[in-house]
Amino acid sequence: PYNGPNNVLSVIAAKGLQVSVVSNATNPLADQIALWPNDEHPTHLFMAIETGRNATGTNASLQVIDLNGNPDSNVRTVLTGLTSGDPIRRTPWGTILVGEEAGDGAMYEIFDPLHVGLGTPAMITNRATGGNTDPTHVFKRKALGALAYEGLGILPDGTTYYGDERRPGPTTAGGAIYKYVPDPTVAYSGLPVTTGIAAVSPAGSPYALGKIYGMRLGTNSGNTDNGQGSEIGKGVWVPITTVPDGNIDLRLAQDSLHLTGYYRPEDMDVDEAAVAQGIRRVCWTNTGRMSNGGNSVVEEAATYGEVMCMVDELKTGAVTNSRPFVTRFFAGGPDANFFDNLDFQPGTGRMVVLEDGEVEVVTDHGTELRGNDVWMLLPDGDDRDVQSDGAIRILSLTDTGAEPTGWIFDASGETATSTFNTEYQTSEPC
Repeated sequence: PYNGPNNVLSVIAAKGLQVSVVSNATNPLADQIALWPNDEHPTHLFMAIETGRNATGTNASLQVIDLNGNPDSNVRTVLTGLTSGDPIRRTPWGTILVGEEAGDGAMYEIFDPLHVGLGTPAMITNRATGGNTDPTHVFKRKALGALAYEGLGILPDGTTYYGDERRPGPTTAGGAIYKYVPDPTVAYSGLPVTTGIAAVSPAGSPYALGKIYGMRLGTNSGNTDNGQGSEIGKGVWVPITTVPDGNIDLRLAQDSLHLTGYYRPEDMDVDEAAVAQGIRRVCWTNTGRMSNGGNSVVEEAATYGEVMCMVDELKTGAVTNSRPFVTRFFAGGPDANFFDNLDFQPGTGRMVVLEDGEVEVVTDHGTELRGNDVWMLLPDGDDRDVQSDGAIRILSLTDTGAEPTGWIFDASGETATSTFNTEYQTSEPC
């Protein structure tokens, strides 16, 4: 295992790929990334930080990297006080959306983020209410509900798909998939913002007011099927009732409405090429569970991870005038498994998927440590199935204490940024 000071050496890249360090100064638990102010010519990176909230609320939760700064000192903490910050996105209307991967996790929308936390980071002082030290820029978006956030797929009008990173339990089916539809009075209809100046007011944001629907697959007997036997196929969107204090417990809703569950839904991405053709398609990872690293001769779980894709088909008269249609895009195996983050490569239809799995591998000659891998999945070609036509390993970590996460392409599709967070050294966006 590698745990030396030169972060470039913590990965091995496929032939033709070049690796460089963007920053050595981020929090060790830096996670997902959003490019700012646009994907074409980003000047900054905003990063969610997966720290637990400490007693004083001073734990770093959102940081920003100046891409023109010194890699050893180009990081500033913007926001503190979340618990387990993980998902982050730049919205089409020019704000930052950052969330918590916790059972009662919430989403926070930040306006003019480059000017938040200057001097002293803004702080969430009350997670239940969203109270904070910069209420003119930082807003808890209760309309999205409460769950363990990670994956987000945002459409141009603010319609948002997301999952709950929840594993199956003795009486629960795993994490569900949700759809948020903004109220028509706040749905966004403008062009994507590329300047960093928000095109909406806080009260006019698509996340200020809307309705949540949960996904239940199965079309038999009036769409009443539910459970493990209905994890693929077509189904319905089930309305979820709001609550007086606005903190909608989506796990309670899932259990009572028998929403379809998966083994820890993680990251999610919109297929922008499909959206450009009028097809609303998102894909996400289900992590699964492994006891050992890839290709270990000893494996006690073998719940291989997978990538699922959902097309939200237009269907007049259905709830939201659409219905979900889910297919399995990629099934993991002994070598490629425990998938976490993913991102579509612009212009190719290919998808990058990152592992976040166990590293202890038992071989015929003893036990060794093996770092996680990054895979490129080919699109589904003109064949009889609906799955990826192949997987190519493009990156391997030599630092077995590190997790690859947050992979995001710029608009060219030729440059990507990823965080390799680790307990042994500072995380390094490469």
